[in-house]
Amino acid sequence: MIPGAVVVILNGAIIASAPPAQLLFGHVMAPLAPIVTRFTQRAVIAGDTITLVRGDHTCVLRVGSDAITCDGITRTLPVAPFGRDGVAYVPLAEVARALGGAAAFDAHARIVALDVPPATVVKSPPPFDPNAPQATPTVIFTPSPPPATPTPRPTDSPSPQPRRTAIPATPSRVPEN
Repeated sequence: MIPGAVVVILNGAIIASAPPAQLLFGHVMAPLAPIVTRFTQRAVIAGDTITLVRGDHTCVLRVGSDAITCDGITRTLPVAPFGRDGVAYVPLAEVARALGGAAAFDAHARIVALDVPPATVVKSPPPFDPNAPQATPTVIFTPSPPPATPTPRPTDSPSPQPRRTAIPATPSRVPEN
């Protein structure tokens, strides 16, 4: 494992990341893509401003600034987001909590576990009601009538027989010295 690298588990599944999340200044800093974008609906970088949207939550961060504005409320981050080699890093636990999730860090194993419930609730359809009005089935495929004359069947020919004519053989010539 890379020194300082941290494994990120989102809802029980490991997130592969290059570059990996890093433990800096006692906080897990994660690259915006692919880690943070896994639990946001939209992530936009415009200059040094990062906007994250998930459900009803909208958070705005600035690279180099320790302020985060989520849903109109400004708070202070323990570590400011930064950019390295063209990749934006944000404090993972604080961003996950601001967007409605939870984070737990195991320092010994260097694993951060995120629990982010789905932004939209998926509902099951109601069970089948036989008393509900039913639509009559419509025919989608209608086969065409068979052709007037059937296709002729191929006739089997007998197996080929070996050639019975002798092949003339001439003795090879031995070169004379």
